[in-house]
Amino acid sequence: MKKNAGWKRLKSLVLKERKMKISIIIPAYNCEKYIGKCLDSILSQKGAELEIIVVNDGSTDGTAKVLEGYKDSVTVITVENGGSSAARNRGIDAITGDYTMFCDSDDFLSDNAIQVLVETIEKTDADIVKFRYQLVFPDGTKKQANNQFDEYKIIEKADFQKKIYPHFINGIRLNSVWSGIYKTSLIKGREFRTDMRVAEDAVFSLGTYTKAENVVIIPDILYNYFQTGEGLTGSAANIKVKYNCNRILASETIGYLKEWGMDTPFVRIRVRLRFVILTFDKIRRIIQSKF
Repeated sequence: MKKNAGWKRLKSLVLKERKMKISIIIPAYNCEKYIGKCLDSILSQKGAELEIIVVNDGSTDGTAKVLEGYKDSVTVITVENGGSSAARNRGIDAITGDYTMFCDSDDFLSDNAIQVLVETIEKTDADIVKFRYQLVFPDGTKKQANNQFDEYKIIEKADFQKKIYPHFINGIRLNSVWSGIYKTSLIKGREFRTDMRVAEDAVFSLGTYTKAENVVIIPDILYNYFQTGEGLTGSAANIKVKYNCNRILASETIGYLKEWGMDTPFVRIRVRLRFVILTFDKIRRIIQSKF
């Protein structure tokens, strides 16, 4: 234990001696109205060397023209349209940073996001830092999202069974990839499933958190989730698609239970029940939006 603690301190000192490099992956599809604000919010950050990778996912509007204006500070990779998961996977192939973040093209970072994250990582040598986000509406109003952590916590691997893994069984707090920063070694070589239109974040997060040695949770709001209704997750998905994706998520979660030391009949039932609840919740929200 002491040897491990000493190694962590040494790694933190090395990062402090040089500027930390953070890779940020942005899948972009027909986002000419939003991508500029997204990139400006990232380029204005201080505290780290930033590697910004935008994967233009076959956009047919003026997205490519907007990106041309950022060519000196952003790496743009243009691919045929294959969906956000394929675009993120292409971005993962290209990253070279110490840590990696994901940002959707219609969202943006809070002013001090990178500085807060760098300071947290230097203090804790975190594998993952999970932060809060807020909803931003077209009229400029902001609202804190539900189902978030509101306390500072450092959770070590020995406590994952009680404090991390249950969130994948019972809730959605750890599902989104854009509300966290990850040690690049946790995600390099891994891929998002390209056969899922929703919940692909959750499946990817299962493996990422399982590989981590610690997770630091902070109450700071560092991400702004813009409610356009046009983004990667804003539009209502077909119920059948939602059903199939939640079924995949349930199956993937059950596949990790043995590794987590939680593979019991009761927990398997809980996972399946969550799958049903998520599907019916989607139906409820679609019905509410019609009336």
